[in-house]
Amino acid sequence: MRIPPLYQRKGYQRFFAGMAIGFIIGWVFFLIQGGLAHERLIHKIKEQNSIIIDYKKKNEILTSDDKRANEELAKKFKLHEINVRFSNEGSQKLSNLTKMHLKQAVEDDLEHLIGEDTETIAKSNTLLFQAIENKPYRIDDDEQVYRITIDHLYLYTGVLRIYISATPNE
Repeated sequence: MRIPPLYQRKGYQRFFAGMAIGFIIGWVFFLIQGGLAHERLIHKIKEQNSIIIDYKKKNEILTSDDKRANEELAKKFKLHEINVRFSNEGSQKLSNLTKMHLKQAVEDDLEHLIGEDTETIAKSNTLLFQAIENKPYRIDDDEQVYRITIDHLYLYTGVLRIYISATPNE
């Protein structure tokens, strides 16, 4: 048995030539359409990347502003300074040096509060009253012991102001 020589017939040759040319044209069409679709996708990805970069920059600016604002706000709510003053300086019979030593002693006792949260200090104001009023203050040069009473206590955003009066303890 022998396979008939169909490759010599013109009809079959045209059919196979048409199939080959159709395959090549189809393949070229597929490559062109795939390339164009790929190019559109690359363009879209680049646009989205530029949008993402813009959003990242905006987000970075906003978060840095928020961080800066939070740091400033945190600084506002921390205690920076303690001022001690005598409320009745005119009626006191204490010398200016004694007043200065008493102010310094009270400020030294409250020095550990610097840097603390003002909310914490406000909650523990009774402890402050008790700590200052129950402690007898002795000045180095004088044998006299002084008792301090707190007349007013003001707590601002970064300042603790205490108005005191001192009486010699007998």
